[in-house]
Amino acid sequence: MLTEERVEAIFKEMDQLVIELQSDPSCLGPEYFQDLIATCRNYLNRVGLVLNELNRERLAVSSEVRRLEALYELEHDELLANDQTVKELGASIEDRKAAVGWRLRHQRAALNDAKARQHGLNAVHKVVAFRNKELHATMAAIRDQKRLVLSEIRSGSFYGDERPVSRPGEDDGGGVSAEDLAAIFADAPTENVVASDANVAPVSVEPAEQSLDDRAAAPADATETHALDDLFESI
Repeated sequence: MLTEERVEAIFKEMDQLVIELQSDPSCLGPEYFQDLIATCRNYLNRVGLVLNELNRERLAVSSEVRRLEALYELEHDELLANDQTVKELGASIEDRKAAVGWRLRHQRAALNDAKARQHGLNAVHKVVAFRNKELHATMAAIRDQKRLVLSEIRSGSFYGDERPVSRPGEDDGGGVSAEDLAAIFADAPTENVVASDANVAPVSVEPAEQSLDDRAAAPADATETHALDDLFESI
């Protein structure tokens, strides 16, 4: 049976199960959300236990109310129909019902007491159910704040990370853009390729064409000499 002291204790406990959220949690770190989620989960567990207690009490009281109602109606109808003293009151049905109600006044008092306890339990249950609904809404708000902070971190707009993000064609802050670097490398002369391995000898790339002066200065073999003589004689 739920006493008045227990009801008062439940009301006080429900008033303490309140969580206040920060308006700007981005600067508090992940431990802030972990602590809030754990606290809210513990509050929900406590409210769930109180709801189970109230539901058990409501079931017992509602069963008692139905039993007393059925018993009262049975005794009321039996006296109204078969009791000789009630029949002698006359033909007025209202007088008979009043007489029967007076004789069953103790049963009716017990029924009214059970209904009063049922009404009180329903009132307490509404308070606890409201706190349970509010805590679920608080849990959803905590998760929404956490998602917003994660979105800020992924987008790069998180507080403390205001470094500019360079895009193609924009200056990255060093004075040279990406397009300028590409033009510099495109205009750079091609140098001889040197192998990175120390055991491999470097390979030189010779030009594909030579000038006439270079050919004249270079030593020629006998075949090339005769070919040049025949060319001069023909001219």
